[in-house]
Amino acid sequence: MPDEPDVSALPTQRTPDHDALPPVVEAQPEPVVVVERARSRGRVRIVLGVVAALAVLLVGVMVFKPGAAPKGAAVAATSAAPASSAPPATPYDRAVAVLQEQAAALLRGDEAAWLAAVDPAKVALVAKYRTTFRNLRGLGITRFEYQAGLGKPVKGDATAVAIAVDDAYCFGDDMCPADAVTAWAKPPHIAQTITLHAAGGKYVISALGASTEPDFHQPTPWEDTELVFARGKRVVLAAAKGQEKYLRAVLPVAEQSAAVADRYAALNGTPQRAYRIFLAGEKQWKSWYGGEADEWAIGLAMPLNRRGIDVIARMSEMDDAIILRTTVQHELGHVVTLTGAFRADAADDTWLSEGIAEYVGWQPRGAAQSFRRSSVRWQLDRKAPKSMVPAQPGPKAPARAGDAFYGLSHWAADCMAKKYGEPKLFTFVRLVLTEDNSYDQASRDAYGVPFATVDKACVSWIRQQAS
Repeated sequence: MPDEPDVSALPTQRTPDHDALPPVVEAQPEPVVVVERARSRGRVRIVLGVVAALAVLLVGVMVFKPGAAPKGAAVAATSAAPASSAPPATPYDRAVAVLQEQAAALLRGDEAAWLAAVDPAKVALVAKYRTTFRNLRGLGITRFEYQAGLGKPVKGDATAVAIAVDDAYCFGDDMCPADAVTAWAKPPHIAQTITLHAAGGKYVISALGASTEPDFHQPTPWEDTELVFARGKRVVLAAAKGQEKYLRAVLPVAEQSAAVADRYAALNGTPQRAYRIFLAGEKQWKSWYGGEADEWAIGLAMPLNRRGIDVIARMSEMDDAIILRTTVQHELGHVVTLTGAFRADAADDTWLSEGIAEYVGWQPRGAAQSFRRSSVRWQLDRKAPKSMVPAQPGPKAPARAGDAFYGLSHWAADCMAKKYGEPKLFTFVRLVLTEDNSYDQASRDAYGVPFATVDKACVSWIRQQAS
């Protein structure tokens, strides 16, 4: 499998609807949480967007280089003296011990002990770590550890040490299973440079800097933003300061969307502990996870590792109820159909990944009731399709061609559901998107017939339904 992921970006169009958002109600702030980033050579994101009547989706897969524990580590552990038998001998060892104690404090919910690791004279740094603690706790942190790398001396302070650190984290066992082997299945992480120095007889954090090898995930929403939380039964909403006014309006919509996504997660074998949705203002939209500079983008699903995906909504574009619901539901559709996927050629199956996300996003409505029907008719009038797998339009294609691509992909998913039932449709989706089967093998296993048979039947069905 190649290391470099394929990424596709396709313009699409939608017709606006005029339903209004529910009334905005102030939400009460809840605890906040911080997390880490990981290193990859490819950006991985699934984006939903609009500009006036323009929407764009991107899909890709990231590949991490696997790491390996040194041989003989278990032997060394059994022969080493207990950690409590003697104090750490070097500034580096003492500094790492402080970081380990701080991570343990986070997991047990001890804010005072977490902040005790920070130099109290550094007021802004203390505030930053307080925000990180509350953000991570609010997001439901279940695992957090500092993976210390090289340490370097600090000029002018013989006791100080600057350490390259990866912060590994999880928001539930489903996100980071104990039997994870590959790097992509292991906890996601962010990279930092943490400086500690001796003060008052102990080591404390005196500076927090960027890594020399930053990851495309950074900054994560919890790193530099004070978040306000609202919780439902299935969803954790996290809003940037200034966007908290939307929390109570969005929460019931997100809960309804989660109920739809849960039904398909059960069919797909990808149950979710909870869904994490971040509400972004314009500043956060252009910075979180590297930022989205494109004006058309309105929603994003960001894979953190093989089983963890965050969703972000651009609140300035959530201007009516249908846009809000279909955007959230579409992105949760990506969460439940791409959880567990590890593919370097995901762009080849964009029609299926976006078609099934549209299928989930528009429930209980079908493709015939989506905004894209007129564009589908326009495309069919221009050229009769020979396959239900639509050709991806090029960068110079009109926006309507991109809209038709997503509409036709939705029609293809609708056809397979109508002819074979949803359980078999989601078996086909899983076999292709997660297990990397060919269309023909997946079709034979899911539907009991060759893909050519399914394809021919659905081309005819789509022409009839869209006419």
